[in-house]
Amino acid sequence: MTRTLPVLILTMVALALSGCARERRAAAEAGLPYRADLKAADDGTLLISVKAAGAGLAEVRESVRYPVTRHCLTETGNSTADWTLDPATGDWAWRVAGDELVFEARCRG
Repeated sequence: MTRTLPVLILTMVALALSGCARERRAAAEAGLPYRADLKAADDGTLLISVKAAGAGLAEVRESVRYPVTRHCLTETGNSTADWTLDPATGDWAWRVAGDELVFEARCRG
């Protein structure tokens, strides 16, 4: 019985902390101007789409960076991502697909 109580307390603390992490993530995403969706391909390429027709890179940059950073930290332990670059500008490349802007990146391992 004396061992059960500490295990129960630790379990309750772990569950409480996991809820806090979800709330922080939701709050961080809510502060971003656009919602970005990330899909990871089997080859490690990350495709990030943002519904922001008419917006440019400067307007969507943080909305795109956030899910990539979170994904890379979770999967590799490193937050650095290598973005596909536009050779003409040297900045992140993106393409328009319907009403979305699509970016590509890879986690640096």
